[in-house]
Amino acid sequence: MTTSASSPSPVVVVGAGIAGLSAAVSAAEQGGSVVLVDRAGPLDAGGNTKWTSAYLRLDDVYEPSESFVEEVVGFSGDRTSKEYIETLVDRLPETMEWIQRHGVRFRRFPTYFVNSNRPRLQPHGGGEALLNTLRPVAEKLGVEFRYHTTARSLVTAADGRVTGVVVTGPDGEQVLPARAVVLASGGFEGDPAALADELPGDVSTLIPIAPGVALNKGEGIRMALQAGARRSGQWDSFHAEPVDPRADNPEALVMVFPYGILVNKDGERFIDEGRGTVDETYESTARAVWSQPGGTAYFITDRKFERVADRERGVLTSRKPITAGSLAELASALGLPADRLAETITAYNKSVVDGEFDWRRPDGKHTEGLTPPKSNWALPIDEAPLLAYPVACAIVFTFGGLETDPEARVISEQGAPIPGLYAAGECTGIYYDKYPGGTSVLRGMVFGRVAGIAAATA
Repeated sequence: MTTSASSPSPVVVVGAGIAGLSAAVSAAEQGGSVVLVDRAGPLDAGGNTKWTSAYLRLDDVYEPSESFVEEVVGFSGDRTSKEYIETLVDRLPETMEWIQRHGVRFRRFPTYFVNSNRPRLQPHGGGEALLNTLRPVAEKLGVEFRYHTTARSLVTAADGRVTGVVVTGPDGEQVLPARAVVLASGGFEGDPAALADELPGDVSTLIPIAPGVALNKGEGIRMALQAGARRSGQWDSFHAEPVDPRADNPEALVMVFPYGILVNKDGERFIDEGRGTVDETYESTARAVWSQPGGTAYFITDRKFERVADRERGVLTSRKPITAGSLAELASALGLPADRLAETITAYNKSVVDGEFDWRRPDGKHTEGLTPPKSNWALPIDEAPLLAYPVACAIVFTFGGLETDPEARVISEQGAPIPGLYAAGECTGIYYDKYPGGTSVLRGMVFGRVAGIAAATA
């Protein structure tokens, strides 16, 4: 049954990113009242969505690739729910029609993946444009925005139904009654203590990919768990990206690592930099960097880097590379042991086999007799000037979250939906092992809309 504006309790949405705004607008379009709470102020609200390029893993506006379901499920080692991903694909056309009807436009735009095997689509203006489009729509529909307000816990009735949210804000602590609650408050990547409890490495060396990370402290996940929700996703993992730790700009990506070598603070290589295209290997590369001493590595190349025509697309840092005329000079500039760095690069150069270099695709130009090997794009590093970028691991969002069903209902420990509780976006756990790029904003939008409609009409 559709609600009306006279309903005694609103749908309460927690979080103003793409999932939360999609839920709020969709719920309001059903005729019900909606309250949206976000811990940030109006200029900072939006979580990670505000800062992301919002690439979508789509062949066209309405169409993922034919292998989309198999790819996403396969990335997880078959642990991601196939039904959930099939629902995403089924609901995709109507969701894209809906968001375009509100004014969002999409384009096929070159990504920061200098070489790539996957299609990408992007909204004009990235994630911030999605927010700037949906926020005024929500306001026009009468959604009440409560900024500087943090959700703390859920209120439940004797039968387990969620009937409200305890929040703290400018007026202190209060209870917001709710006909249903939609959690869209991101992961727990902004909570160092939770990260230290769940992740296996030194979380102090992780770099937030953007300011939105700090706002996602995991309260939405924790309050649902306290209400009996079931965990899902890989709690000891997260979406990682390689960045320049010197930079002060968000998403300071260094996505050109196949076109040189990576060495750690001991001057030693530790990974096959050319084992696949950038979009296939950037996350595992960032994780490998995180496992090195101090969580830092150095991308080193030389003048031949100029052969990579689109190299600037893959370097988003605001800082210039460190340059040097010799290995000794470079080692000094980077603070690396000069003798060991020279041994590493000499051994690498000797192992490079002849072959044609093609930066656009895996070219088979490799090393022989080297551990670890380099499988593609192996060029000697012997032509000054030498160039280097420091590289660290950035955390984007955590993989662990809440289990939901294809109707965006939060599932209890007993395997049944918790009445009155829905969730969408990065607070729901669907990822394992490896992030299938271009799916986070997409699922937030699709299941945010699913959650909003369901919450308003249940």
